[in-house]
Amino acid sequence: MFLVKVIIIAVLSFILTLFLPWYGVAIAAFITGLVFSNKPGNNFLAGFFGVGLFWLAYALFLDIRNQHILSSKIATLFSENIGTEITTGVLIMVTTFLGALLGALSCMAGAMIMDDGSRMRRRRAIKRGNYKLKLN
Repeated sequence: MFLVKVIIIAVLSFILTLFLPWYGVAIAAFITGLVFSNKPGNNFLAGFFGVGLFWLAYALFLDIRNQHILSSKIATLFSENIGTEITTGVLIMVTTFLGALLGALSCMAGAMIMDDGSRMRRRRAIKRGNYKLKLN
């Protein structure tokens, strides 16, 4: 199920990027977390990898398409401002990480909206010893 969520997030991110600005990936991850909700931690990782893979592929596609001109100029601009050497690869890795973090938090938020707290109540009841197994 984890791999299915990662693929769904990546495909929805691609589709929504055609019509929406950069935050379309957050919407795709949120909807996936809402629909395929099970554990918030699992959805965090699915959103992280789904959006991260999509943004990495999309950033590399755009960077290769314009012969690395824009990324090298932005890397030079950042290098001059902070006083260290930043390459285009580092710039793409930072971009991928920020997108992956956005997707992870969005997917986890969708999962947490659907979580009604029943797992936590069940854990507390088991810990107190007043949990009764219902077999229907």
